[in-house]
Amino acid sequence: MQWQTLLVPHDFSSAATRAFGLACELAALSGGRVVLLHVSPIPHGLRPDSKIVPEDGKAPIRIDEYMTGAARKKLEAALDARHVKGSVCAVAAEGDCADVILAEAVEHHADVIVMGTHGRTGVKRLLLGSVAERVLRRAEVPVVVVRDPSVSDDKPLREEDAVRDEEGG
Repeated sequence: MQWQTLLVPHDFSSAATRAFGLACELAALSGGRVVLLHVSPIPHGLRPDSKIVPEDGKAPIRIDEYMTGAARKKLEAALDARHVKGSVCAVAAEGDCADVILAEAVEHHADVIVMGTHGRTGVKRLLLGSVAERVLRRAEVPVVVVRDPSVSDDKPLREEDAVRDEEGG
């Protein structure tokens, strides 16, 4: 199967960077293109048209414009770091991460979504949720999930927790 359009959500984590690299390799093999996407969630209690004063002291700007502008700069840096050109486009959006990823997959006619996962487990996953899991459950196209093996959420937070686990309690 040759995927012509690969959507890569990027949250600037190491797992997302690995997913982007894999997507670029797959696109090169099939002559496809990569849509690199960053979704900025709007902070709770604010509307997208809320105004903020940027750190540089310039005139107030809408929060959605500020966040997508900052994301575009980071996406361009990610493109420059991989030295990829015409076969990749960068998209910055705001909203609920999973919802926007799924909508962008439809809009760009993605054949596959290639995304990183933080690999959260237990309470962290319960409290923080899992964008990858929500996308995986609702996507109408295949989803390739990439994890950074150097990051593990399975490690105990404290040494005494590890001892307690080994003792069975």
